[in-house]
Amino acid sequence: MLWLIYEDYIKQDVRTTYFVKYLKWHVWVISISLLIITLYCLFKFYLSLNGWILFASCIFAAITGSYFGNELKKSVLGNVGDGKDIFDHNIISIRNILKRHNISHIEQIDLLINQINEELPELKMSEKVLKAFYTISTALLLPIITLMIKWLLNYNNEGVEIVIILVLISLAILGIFYIIKPLLEEILDSPYRKMSKLKRILEDIKLVDFLK
Repeated sequence: MLWLIYEDYIKQDVRTTYFVKYLKWHVWVISISLLIITLYCLFKFYLSLNGWILFASCIFAAITGSYFGNELKKSVLGNVGDGKDIFDHNIISIRNILKRHNISHIEQIDLLINQINEELPELKMSEKVLKAFYTISTALLLPIITLMIKWLLNYNNEGVEIVIILVLISLAILGIFYIIKPLLEEILDSPYRKMSKLKRILEDIKLVDFLK
């Protein structure tokens, strides 16, 4: 029953990504231009290992994300309305869905919420993937890098320069990882976020329709 309600709710839900297609052409031009500048800075950093270039790429990445997100929010407001309009839409949708599945008592809604609580930990896929990544990094990569640094420092006079380059590369990889991490979580945790949203709207319908 839970997954039937979940599927029906997702079909009716107001998803921000749906309104990407309503963005104006100049938003795409500016966003893509900023993204190209970000990638160019990362490429220049790869060639020169200049920390300031890496810093500039992070700034451009932040500007790109902020600008695109703000324009997408404007698109949602223009096509649907503000937060209250979206809330009203979701309340009406969940009422119709519950009615269609013959759910009309608060005890039934509580049972659905309990089922969601049981499902949520299994849907948090990013934690499993990132935990495996952190485990591998801690168990393998850090000891290997430590041994390489120790060997390079003892090898010759140029070892210090190589170590600095190695550290800069490691920092660059770490920076890229934290840029990619939100996107990875966005993809892997999509069912988790949708189920959490369904839980919140079920709690809202309890407050609006039952606990008066």
